[in-house]
Amino acid sequence: MTRSVSVAAICLAWLPACNNGPSATPPKTAPATVAAPVKEADLTTVTLSPEAEARLGIKTATIERRAVPRTRTVGGEVVPQPGAAVVVTAPFAGTLEATGEPPTPGSGVERGRAVFRLLPLVPSERDAPVEAERAVGEASARQELATQRVQRAEMLVKDGSGSRRAVEEAQADLGIANAELKAARDRFALARRTTTADGGVTIDVPISGVLRNVHVTHGQPVAAGTSLFDVVRLDTVWIRVPLYVGESAEIDTRAAATIVGLGARPDAAGLVAQPVAAPPSADPTTAAVDLYFAARNPDGQLRPGQRVGARLLKKGASNSLVAPAAALLHDAFGGTWVYEARDPHVYVRRRVVVADQIGTLAVLSQGPEPGTRVVTEGAAELFGTEFGAGK
Repeated sequence: MTRSVSVAAICLAWLPACNNGPSATPPKTAPATVAAPVKEADLTTVTLSPEAEARLGIKTATIERRAVPRTRTVGGEVVPQPGAAVVVTAPFAGTLEATGEPPTPGSGVERGRAVFRLLPLVPSERDAPVEAERAVGEASARQELATQRVQRAEMLVKDGSGSRRAVEEAQADLGIANAELKAARDRFALARRTTTADGGVTIDVPISGVLRNVHVTHGQPVAAGTSLFDVVRLDTVWIRVPLYVGESAEIDTRAAATIVGLGARPDAAGLVAQPVAAPPSADPTTAAVDLYFAARNPDGQLRPGQRVGARLLKKGASNSLVAPAAALLHDAFGGTWVYEARDPHVYVRRRVVVADQIGTLAVLSQGPEPGTRVVTEGAAELFGTEFGAGK
């Protein structure tokens, strides 16, 4: 009995010692290790010899902080200029004949080009040139008769057997006959120019532009007033820019806008568009008011319905960090860099973030401190030298 109690006491005495022993869980290991880490500044430093620096033609400029205009880039839509779209309709009922190759939507057309010839279905319209010629003959005969009456009335006055009133009435009839003859000749000339021998009328393009829609085809009978085709002029287009009404007071609506592609870089050059006066419009569902700008589009780069970015100028100016745009470099991953001239013949590549570009200046939201000298000429050569593409 005594020996059993002693064994139990010994086991209880060793139990705390067993709990204080080494854990069975293995130590955690790091997911990755970097051997001999190198700082980024050591990787982006380029040291040139004086001869190499002179051969590259290195020139520098100073980063500074100055008051620059502020901009706001919003989305816009290309729309045709009002009055630039024309719908051509049939002047009367008839059958269409193509004057050449059938016109296709999207093709460019010049003013005066004959697209269709419309042959009338009503005999009176088909005989329009003949009727116009007959009207000229009748008007010519009436004019000749009125001339003879004037001559006879003037002779009677000279002989003393006529009255002056009869002469004035004959002269009035002659004036009316001359006006009728002139109108008849004009109608006949118009009929001969616009109609053919079978009474057909040539349908011409009224303005130079792009054929947007063709609603008919060769051999199709149409009623009077039927839409034949649409032509739109795109040498000048409008940009409709919906702007949140809460920001409209900050925008200078009298300043020109810069039109750029969607997703363009802040320093991307664009197309200058001038503000135009347009009927006021807004969208209550988006709480936006519309601004309109006119842009020249001689090469047809902008198309109706295309979404673009509009860089608008804000009122006032902000004190921002600016650098020459010529100092910017872009790598293959979209990063923007400059080379800082730190020590004589030593250049360090520094990352910058461009917020905007105004003329030849880049507005930086992140970059070196004011007073830092950066390379403006020879930066691309330094970039090639650093990555082994230069000599």
